[in-house]
Amino acid sequence: MRRLAAAFTLALPLALAACSQQAAPTASPSPYADRPELQDAGSQAILARYGSDPGLTAALQEAYGERPSTLAYPSVPALNTQDYASDRLAYVKRTGWGTVGNYNAQYSAYAGTSLPYTGLDWTRDGCSAPDGLGLGYRDDFRPACDVHDFGYGNLPWLISKPYWPYNKARTDLAFLGNMEAIDRKSTRL
Repeated sequence: MRRLAAAFTLALPLALAACSQQAAPTASPSPYADRPELQDAGSQAILARYGSDPGLTAALQEAYGERPSTLAYPSVPALNTQDYASDRLAYVKRTGWGTVGNYNAQYSAYAGTSLPYTGLDWTRDGCSAPDGLGLGYRDDFRPACDVHDFGYGNLPWLISKPYWPYNKARTDLAFLGNMEAIDRKSTRL
């Protein structure tokens, strides 16, 4: 009788568990999937695939003001009149790593001239984000893209090749800071 009771004690919970099996859990949808501005197919595909990614979640929380973030720009060298080449490089870093306002002031004053330094590339092609991302913010971020274009258009020619990865990363960091500043001013979100 004890054996039967022991077998029953073990078998009953297993049988009950087998009868009440639930479907395998599915990935929970992103809480941002219902946002009207993210209803296009590209945004929905990104949210479906990466909706639980901590990096995407943090970025969306910052974008929607649900999480505080601090704007950070890379430090820029001072113009200290050492020599022409050093000052020109410092000027490019100051402009390419600075704010949109600083860039716009420099662009207004010097684009199309040989001032303040010769050989600077002031061309801008706007934002060249890949099509299909579905975020549709190219025009909103164009000012940040212009600053980024200035850095990318001038720094590779003014520095030694081994230093480009460092300077590229600093230019990209300034780009991110400028995009975040624009996003904070936007009433779109």
